[in-house]
Order: sequence, then C-alpha cells, then structure tokens
Amino acid sequence: MSRKQHADRSIRKTADDSPPSRPATLPPGAVRQSPLSEVVEVQAQKLIHEAGSPNAAKQAVDVAADREQVPDFQEDHFALRWGFASRAAMRASSKPLTDADGNDWWATKLTNGRWVIWNKEHLAANESFESLDAARSGMDGASQQRE
Repeated sequence: MSRKQHADRSIRKTADDSPPSRPATLPPGAVRQSPLSEVVEVQAQKLIHEAGSPNAAKQAVDVAADREQVPDFQEDHFALRWGFASRAAMRASSKPLTDADGNDWWATKLTNGRWVIWNKEHLAANESFESLDAARSGMDGASQQRE
C-alpha cells in the first residue's frame, strides 16, 4: 500500500516553533522580587546578621513563636498565686536570668521582699528565696529538677 501525499496540506505551527522569550538568567540564589514587604525583609536580614546565621535566626524566630503560644492565663494564675494583681505587675517586679545551660528564667521580687524563680516550663514554682543571689543559686537546682 502506498500512501498518497497531498500537496495542499499545510503544516501547523507548534509551541516549539516560536516559544515565548525567556527572562534574563539570574545567578543562583537571586530573586527578582521578594515575597516579603521591604520592612519585613530588612528586619529579617538584621536578625540573620545579629544571630550569626540563617539557622540561628530561624531558631530565634521559633523560640519567639513558642513564647507567643504559652497561654496567658497560666502566667496570670501564677501571678495571682504569688500576690500580684496581674501578669504585667509580676513582670514589672521581675529580672531576666539565664542558667548555665542557656535557659531563660525570671527572678521576681515578691511583695514580702522574697524572690521566686520561674520560666514558662516551670510555672509550678513553690519555693521563695531571701535574696536575688539565693534565687540565682536556686535556679540551678530548679533546672536540674526538670531534667
């Protein structure tokens, strides 16, 4: 069987015959336009530089986000238990501390002059200390109890 070719057939153009023009090539890692607002991107870049690396900056953001997740009522209840009218009043009487492992704590001066140490994982504090130095010493014992 032979096939007869038709001379009047026209060849259709396909997408490959005239592809759309390509944008200029960018170096690896370059982005044409940031998905972030300029203000947010500048803050993110500052955080990366201050943290020392993108991974450290991501960890800092994760820690900050975790702190936002702690239910405020837990701190409110804790503040009421130690004689404060509110969490804000308790925080105003508190000093930030860091233990040997790098964990953040608060030392809060109570209305009776004694001190209590706490952090978001240790809101069940039930011991008060005579001085801030004694509270700092107690902080090491409290962090060991959590482990």
